[in-house]
Amino acid sequence: MSRVLIVDDSKTAQFRLKKMLARFDLDVDTALSAEEALGYLSYQMPSVIFMDHHMEGMDGLEALKIIKANPSTAMIPVIMYTAEQGDVYTGQARALGALDILSKEVIKPSNLERVLSSLGIKPLGREPIADVAPPEPEDTFTTPQVAAPADFSNVDRDPPLSQVRAQVARLFEMHIADVRQQISENSRFIISRISREIDEKSHQEATVGDVPLSVLNAEIEADQKRSATISGALLILIFIALGLIGYELMNTRSDLKNMGENVMLLAETNIENQALVASLSEALLQERGAASSNISEQLLDILSWALDTDFQFNYGEAPLNETTVGELSNLIYRLAEVGYSGTVELNIHFGNSCLQLDDSGNWQLADAELTADGCTMQSEINADISSNDYLSLPYLNFEQTATPIKTGQIELQIRSSGFGSPRYNYPLVTPSVTAVEWNEIATKNNRVTINLIH
Repeated sequence: MSRVLIVDDSKTAQFRLKKMLARFDLDVDTALSAEEALGYLSYQMPSVIFMDHHMEGMDGLEALKIIKANPSTAMIPVIMYTAEQGDVYTGQARALGALDILSKEVIKPSNLERVLSSLGIKPLGREPIADVAPPEPEDTFTTPQVAAPADFSNVDRDPPLSQVRAQVARLFEMHIADVRQQISENSRFIISRISREIDEKSHQEATVGDVPLSVLNAEIEADQKRSATISGALLILIFIALGLIGYELMNTRSDLKNMGENVMLLAETNIENQALVASLSEALLQERGAASSNISEQLLDILSWALDTDFQFNYGEAPLNETTVGELSNLIYRLAEVGYSGTVELNIHFGNSCLQLDDSGNWQLADAELTADGCTMQSEINADISSNDYLSLPYLNFEQTATPIKTGQIELQIRSSGFGSPRYNYPLVTPSVTAVEWNEIATKNNRVTINLIH
């Protein structure tokens, strides 16, 4: 009976192949490593060897090379039984002396039978398959027909001799392992020594005189860094100084502009006050003559009070609200006491507020984060403003019940100037002007002015 050796570090793969070989007239031996297989071959000559490629320690191709280099084992057919694939691996294995290559993943009984039949090993109860190999592709060469070596498995051996050979095999395996370890350690030592010498030579530094080149480079770099730091600091200080000067100039320019606007507003207000006083004084003088100097003084006091009174109103409030009508009533009765007879004109001025829609669809003052160029101006919504639209209930009640008005001594007239004559100028609409800044000026322009007409 022929003998076969399976060399594989996977017991599952050994069991699978042994099960497929059970249908042949074979005795199956196994080895879990290439080293164990080489020890086995020192006292046993199988008819064929199935060799795995990937194993711990020595791999299959290394073991194949040793087997084919030993004259006593060179004629044993070796079949690579592995998961490796590809023409490169197949060519390499055949070049080292492999009879054939069988795939672990897709091994077929017909392929296994074909290979074993070429060695004269037939299945149990069947005639061997003819030695004619199936046609191969043109780019591959035909599996060579290698005569099976002599079967030494049936030679009678006494038990003591077998035990001696087993011990010799184990010693052979231990010797091979020890030699591999020594070779590995020597290789690592040599590589480490060569690497150390290379590093030492590569770290030898050039010098200028007695001074290493790295020291000179470090000093040069330090000088350059100090120079760059000083230059950079000077530039930063210069930029900061220029920025501060520019900021102060802008603030000074803004302050001058505000002062000029305030002077102009004071001048306009003074002119309005003087015109109002002059018109009222002229009316009284024409009516009562030069003897009414005492009345003129009282009238001046009334006008001063009227000018100091705040007739402003907020967005959404009625211009002639209850507070404004109360102040107006005080003014009318005081004018009547000093004997004034004529027309008191109420002129309503509206500020052009910056607006936005709320969630309910109503217009309201724009939020603080909105800019003036992103909101809707009140003048765009209410282009035409009629004074009749702002006759409030408190004003109508006062007009119907005030004695100076009922007797005809004083007549009230209301007109609207709309958005056309603001007292305070608005800033230019730019992305830097917020809605809050704009609406502060618009609120000041929401006012009711008084004019006396004789």
